[in-house]
Amino acid sequence: MRDILRQNNADLLREIGLLRERLEKAASAIPPELQPFQGWIISFCDKLQATALQNLRNLNLGLDSILPNILSDTQVLTRNVRLFNQRLVGPVLRACESDRLCLKVLRWIHSTHSLTQQIPMALSDGDFASWPQLDWPTIYFMPPSAQHRLLYLPLFFHEFGHLLYACHEPEMDELVKALQKEITQFLEPRGQRDDRHAQSEAKRRSVIVETWYEWAHELFCDGIGFQMAGPAFAYSFSMYFRVLMRDQYHIRAEELEHRDHPVTWLRIRLLADRVRRMGFEADAKALEDTWSKIAATMGVVEDYYGFYSDEFLPSIRQAIDDMLVEAAPRAFENQEVSATELLLLDSALTLSSPVQLLNKAWRKFLDDEGGYTAWEKNAIEGLLNDKTLI
Repeated sequence: MRDILRQNNADLLREIGLLRERLEKAASAIPPELQPFQGWIISFCDKLQATALQNLRNLNLGLDSILPNILSDTQVLTRNVRLFNQRLVGPVLRACESDRLCLKVLRWIHSTHSLTQQIPMALSDGDFASWPQLDWPTIYFMPPSAQHRLLYLPLFFHEFGHLLYACHEPEMDELVKALQKEITQFLEPRGQRDDRHAQSEAKRRSVIVETWYEWAHELFCDGIGFQMAGPAFAYSFSMYFRVLMRDQYHIRAEELEHRDHPVTWLRIRLLADRVRRMGFEADAKALEDTWSKIAATMGVVEDYYGFYSDEFLPSIRQAIDDMLVEAAPRAFENQEVSATELLLLDSALTLSSPVQLLNKAWRKFLDDEGGYTAWEKNAIEGLLNDKTLI
């Protein structure tokens, strides 16, 4: 057993050393916004190396009694090295100067909340997602084609919502449980029966309530997206999903069970409700009309098979509102989202925040699509050169 553990730890030590060399070589090419993450990565490499060396020293003691402990330590080290490879090394090795746009926005987002200011972050390629961990850096994923544009950057605010949920997880889970309890009450039949059909219906109700644990999480993140980024988030979210497959509008009943995300059309319905309640009636109507037109063209009829009812809406509103209060994200300011204020924003784009730029981008795109490309190029250059933003 001692020889087996020695082989594994020696191999892990070599693997970590090679990774560290590659990370150090890549350091000279990484953007300045990624340097905090790079520093964390190198420090973590040192910890992994120290663990492997300690395991080897413990093996050299020749004590059979501690072999189970060394095995456990080696297993943990192996998992950490593999996780390190899977999630954390790539953002440094793939980094390039053009990452600065996303990284600058992400760094600013993290700076807006006291609980996330010191959490390193990085960018990786992939569909929109995040890997929020309180003891590790947060990795944000974005399609390469979207990384050098403004229109889809607001979707990062939704992903930041996952990190805020993790920061407040016990409190968030309690609020979600309260929502689930209310949904349970809505679903309870008026009369009680004790037969196979009643048992089947009870099981189905239980599945619906369980599914809402994940759905509430996602709707909270949508709420974070709008509260922080305003209409830019709503338009970005809608544009990204609205002409994808039919399953963005309708999913079979059995596929809804334990599904991580609500049907996107339902998310749009609830997002539009929030947009309207925040005073953006025209934007809310534009969202609803766009999705309704596409659904009508495809011949899709809205049906959530009991997983959602308008009867749930007041409880959902209250739950998400309470979760937003608990998370306390930075809310957009009027000058960052007001159509009138954005029209007055000069071409030099003296920014108060990236939120202002992202809302300006969407207004420009919607009002002057032909002139948008040239405007966007200048706007991105202005953002990257702006020394007032973190």
